[in-house]
Amino acid sequence: MKTNTQSEQTRWLAFISIVGIVIVGGYFVLYPQTLFKPGAKLFDLGYNLGLAGGLMMLVLLLYPLRKRLRFAGKLGALPKWFRWHMLLGILGPLTIIFHSTYHVYIPYIHPIGSPNAAVAMFSMLLVAGSGIFGRFFYTKIHHGLYGRMSTLSELRSDLENSEDLKAVLNAAPGIGKALEDFHTRVDACARQSGSGFMNFFTVGFQTMKLSRSLPREISLVMHDEAVGNNFSPEQRANMEQRVPDYQKMIVSYLNAVRDASQFSTYERLFSWWHIFHVPLVYLMVFSALYHVYAVHFY
Repeated sequence: MKTNTQSEQTRWLAFISIVGIVIVGGYFVLYPQTLFKPGAKLFDLGYNLGLAGGLMMLVLLLYPLRKRLRFAGKLGALPKWFRWHMLLGILGPLTIIFHSTYHVYIPYIHPIGSPNAAVAMFSMLLVAGSGIFGRFFYTKIHHGLYGRMSTLSELRSDLENSEDLKAVLNAAPGIGKALEDFHTRVDACARQSGSGFMNFFTVGFQTMKLSRSLPREISLVMHDEAVGNNFSPEQRANMEQRVPDYQKMIVSYLNAVRDASQFSTYERLFSWWHIFHVPLVYLMVFSALYHVYAVHFY
């Protein structure tokens, strides 16, 4: 069964995919259009799109204030603020892209428009893009190392206490040995270099490889057991229903071992991401404010 975190990740990926399709489709509609202009007068569609996108980008900046100001602790749970921060961080840039009608000043390529608006646009896109990466890193560390180890212990206990799965592993000792060897090897890598980047990618590759091979091996073992024991059609149907559950347990265990091992690397990546992300936010805010000033006073 999928965890809440996995379901949320799936919804998030679906949302990002839909937004990407809308952006690509919007180009073919808005780039050649004459329905509105980005710099039109107040209450026109182009102006209102820019206004709405700018307000979204301002509102999402309340999230870091909510994290740091003590008196803001009573203004709602922090995870909800984070979700709105991420949602507005995608919808705001989407609205501003529509506001621009995809016409952005680029030297020698599209030398028409405002250089300041181009700086605001590209810094906004960098902030939005880095925010997507930051969310991925955050999901890898927000439970903390203790939470990762606790999840791993629970999954290991589930594997050991499942009588049906234990019977399968007894019939195919190679699967159990592969899981134990993987855990031992990953622990050794983590102790050796604190999940350095080479081991980080090695562990990820091994996890992916075993996540494909072991579920297939379980399916083959159970099929051979059904044939060897002359199972009735009803018994085979019951066994086939249990196969996906066993496969998910194996894959979940492999992923938990990987995540616990890679925790320190994700923590390091998140700290580096923060150093990159924050200056971009300041650049975006200052260039956007100047763009608004220039539009209204020049």
